[in-house]
Amino acid sequence: MHNSALLCGVVAEKPAFSHEIAGSRLYRAALDVVRLSGTVDRVPLLLPERLAGLLTGEVLVRGQLRGYSRQEEGRRRLRLMVLVREVEEARPGPNNQVELEGSLLRAPNYRLTPMGREIADLLLRVERDCGGEDCIPAIVWGGCARYARSLRKGEKLRVKGRIQSRPYMKLQQDGSVREMTALELSICRLEREE
Repeated sequence: MHNSALLCGVVAEKPAFSHEIAGSRLYRAALDVVRLSGTVDRVPLLLPERLAGLLTGEVLVRGQLRGYSRQEEGRRRLRLMVLVREVEEARPGPNNQVELEGSLLRAPNYRLTPMGREIADLLLRVERDCGGEDCIPAIVWGGCARYARSLRKGEKLRVKGRIQSRPYMKLQQDGSVREMTALELSICRLEREE
């Protein structure tokens, strides 16, 4: 399965040791990527130790979009991050591109926003080259959302889009409200795989 992510932005959180797998030390960091609208999306990164020293200032990173589940506040939460394979000097051009091939884990959830815009939520299963899989939450808007209504669980798709963050309010057990941020893939192009 194909899975590629290209991000260009400013390092927002310097690399810090995260964990070790099979003798490889991995570091977590974050990159601030600016949209054309000026909105900033903070994207979590995971990278091998050999690349950690290259992650300073403004950079371009290439890797794969990964989804992982972790226990938070007594519930399993799906989180996204980019597993970095390369770090380069920043350069003009696209700054947030993701291309994936995957299959739908469930039928899309199509609805209208309060402003009347069409939107559909998707959950994609993307196989990893080395085995295993990632669950990637995604959204589509407008005509793509309308098209997504016809898709069924298990269908194989090719998608192109960008990683975006979205604030939301979460009601806490004590009755207070806390602002949280969700990360998702915003799809601009979607097609069935034949």
